[in-house]
Amino acid sequence: MKLTVNNKIDFDRAIDPEYNAEKSIVLRYRNAVQFGATPEEDLTFKNWLQKISIQEGAQIFPLLTYRGVDIFILDETSLMHTRTLKSIDGCITIAKCKLNGYERVKFESGGNTGTALTQYGIMAGLETFLFLPEENLSLLNSKIFESKKAHLLAVKKPGMVKQATHLFGKLNGIQHIPETVWRYEASRFRGFFILEHMLEKGGFDWITQTISAAFGPIGIYWVLRGLKEEIHQIPPFLGIQQEANSPMYKAWKTNKVPTEMDQVNSTKGLLTKVMYDVKPQTYGTYDGLRDLLVRHGGDLTTINHAEFADFLEKHFDGKNVLEWFRDHGIEISLNNGEVIEKTGLIALAGTLKAIDQGIIAKGSKVLCCLTSGISEADGKAKPELTLSSLEELNQIKIE
Repeated sequence: MKLTVNNKIDFDRAIDPEYNAEKSIVLRYRNAVQFGATPEEDLTFKNWLQKISIQEGAQIFPLLTYRGVDIFILDETSLMHTRTLKSIDGCITIAKCKLNGYERVKFESGGNTGTALTQYGIMAGLETFLFLPEENLSLLNSKIFESKKAHLLAVKKPGMVKQATHLFGKLNGIQHIPETVWRYEASRFRGFFILEHMLEKGGFDWITQTISAAFGPIGIYWVLRGLKEEIHQIPPFLGIQQEANSPMYKAWKTNKVPTEMDQVNSTKGLLTKVMYDVKPQTYGTYDGLRDLLVRHGGDLTTINHAEFADFLEKHFDGKNVLEWFRDHGIEISLNNGEVIEKTGLIALAGTLKAIDQGIIAKGSKVLCCLTSGISEADGKAKPELTLSSLEELNQIKIE
């Protein structure tokens, strides 16, 4: 992917007015970049994007002011087809699959990415194989797997999920998706949306987001750096991880490049199960994240169970966080009073923690990414097979 705009005039011309951001930030900004080495390759892929796109919408709005800090929300849940920012990945990845002529694909996930790749893949006519931790089945919507082409495979040990997925592909000759570069490309569309907002309505002093491998911020800042002369100042980034699974945070604070770390043997102790992957460094993103933090003066922090519970109980002008979101038409999903999809809210909890600690100063304007929050899980998803060992992959018969 190559950036094809160098200034605000170019960027404004590249925006497709036929698609507003609430419908698809992919289609709205697709002409700000070139896919492939030639204009012909670029056009072919963009035609696939238009066929694959369902709804990859986003919006930005002011949520509340806390200790003199104005907090704005980048809503990437209510207007996304799969209710998380992974709808963007679904659109980009499945368009790549169609471009490459793939008919069967496999992928591992904690839930959100797998949901998006399955939904977009099935609607495009692909046969999909999703591997995820058995403990995360409750996070899925069973209706997504009603198609005979949508295969769901559970793995008892979370640390074995990646191994099972890759071995399955070798045994059956099935393509693994998404490729790492596709993840970067997907995240860059978020950057274009933020850029348009900053050019029209002013910049931010911080951008905050919950991270795992950090594809999101790396992609966002690729765009902001590309038009840095237009926005004058690129805001620092604050990344938040759950304390029980925070390899990027530990590497950043100890100044040690992450290598091998202990596997997560169970997702039960995690604040958010969908971010179970204890080895995001295997994607090779840490250097990019570290460069981003050093170059723009950013930081990483963590949130634990107690801090998250206190955050949900905290009141701001008489209302808790869920009520503030409800006032903006975003109904955060609950199950027996517990937030189902916590990933997006962890970012806001970490933002408030940073304000309390003085990392984010009074008078600042913050953009906090709500990457999820609305869940359509029904807890009824049933896997075709639950794997206890890699040898059991031989039981899977591909017709």
